[in-house]
Amino acid sequence: MPDNEGCGDGQHMEDGSCVVDQLTVEVLSESICRNSSNGATRIILQFITRDEAGLALDPAVDANGEPTALNSQLIVNSRPADVESLLSRDSELLKSNLAISLVLDATFSMLQHTPPAFEPMKAAAVNVLQELQQAWAANQAQFHWELTWFDSNIFRPAPNNSGATWSITDISSIPTPTQGPFTGLWKAVDYGIGVHEGLYEEGVAAGQRDQQVMVVFSDGDDNHSFFDNRDARGDGNINNMLFWNYTGYAPTTLEDVKTRITANPNLRIYVIAFGDKIDEEGRLNMQEIAQLSRGQYFSGSSGDNLGQLFNSVKREFITLQTLGVETPLNPALAHNFSLRAEHTASGAQGSYDFGLTANQSVETCAE
Repeated sequence: MPDNEGCGDGQHMEDGSCVVDQLTVEVLSESICRNSSNGATRIILQFITRDEAGLALDPAVDANGEPTALNSQLIVNSRPADVESLLSRDSELLKSNLAISLVLDATFSMLQHTPPAFEPMKAAAVNVLQELQQAWAANQAQFHWELTWFDSNIFRPAPNNSGATWSITDISSIPTPTQGPFTGLWKAVDYGIGVHEGLYEEGVAAGQRDQQVMVVFSDGDDNHSFFDNRDARGDGNINNMLFWNYTGYAPTTLEDVKTRITANPNLRIYVIAFGDKIDEEGRLNMQEIAQLSRGQYFSGSSGDNLGQLFNSVKREFITLQTLGVETPLNPALAHNFSLRAEHTASGAQGSYDFGLTANQSVETCAE
C-alpha cells in the first residue's frame, strides 16, 4: 500500500492512527493425505495473497513491474517446515491445469460508450488469454479456453468446413453488434456454467488443484432472461472462414443461476461490470454471483481502462501460488499448521491457520 496521510512505509490510516498493513491469505484448495509408502503426511495448499485493498500480490513483481519480496512458508507445529520436507515447486503434485471461458456482452450498447467499448473488450480478451496460455505452457500444465458471446441469443464458435476451430486471435472477429437485440445476461451465465459442467465431466481441468474459471463481461442489466426463446436457432460466418452457431434459451432467473453455482463448487466466476448504465441492483446482483462462486468482481466506466480490468482478472491466476510439504507426523498426536505470508519491503503479514486432531481420519495419498 502507498503511504497514507503521512503514515510510513507499510502503514495506513485507520480511525486516526497509523497501523501496519496486513495481508490476507486466501486458500483456494487444501489437501492433506498420508503417504502409505513412508508414513509421511503430505500437505498441499493453493493460495492467493492479497493486500489491504484486496489486490492479488504477485510473488515476483509488484504492480509497477518492479522486483518484490513476498515470502510464504508453512509452519508445522510452530516451527518452519524442514527444507527436506518441501515439495519442489516444479513437482507434478503442485501443477494446476486451467479451463477458462469468456462470456462476453455483444449488445449494441457496447458501441455507445465514449470511446466505444466493443473492440477494446475483444482486444483485451485476446491479450489476457494469450498471456495465460503462455504462463501455463511455461509450467507444462494444461490450458483450455472456451468462448461465448451473447445478446438476446447465445453465440458459440463452430468448426469450419475443414474441421478447424477458432484460435484465440479469432476472438477479434466476433461480429459488430446490431441495434435491436436485448441483454440475456442470466441466460448466458447459466449456459456458461453448463459449458464447465461438460468440461469437468470430460476430465478437462478436473483435478483437485485444477482451475475451472468463467469470466463474465457485461455493460448492462439483464432485461431479457425472462423471455422464452429456446426455439431460436441459426448460424453465421465470415468469408466462409470463421463460423458460429447461435441459440435461444429457456427463461432463467438470478435464483436459477445462484442454484447452479452452488451445485458447481469447483467453478469460480469473475465478473466485469462496465459502464454507467448498470443500476445499483444490477451491480449488487453481479457482485453476488462473483462472491457466491468464490470469484472476484471488477468494475470500470471507460473504454480506455478495459485492458486494466481484464488484467485484474489475469492477475488472479498469474499470482496463484502452490506450496507443499511431505513430513512425518505422528497420527496419534494433534498438529497445528500456519501458512504465513510476508511482504518484506513493507512488513505486512498475513496467515491461514489450520490443524489436525489426534487420530483424525486422513485419506491415503493417490500415487
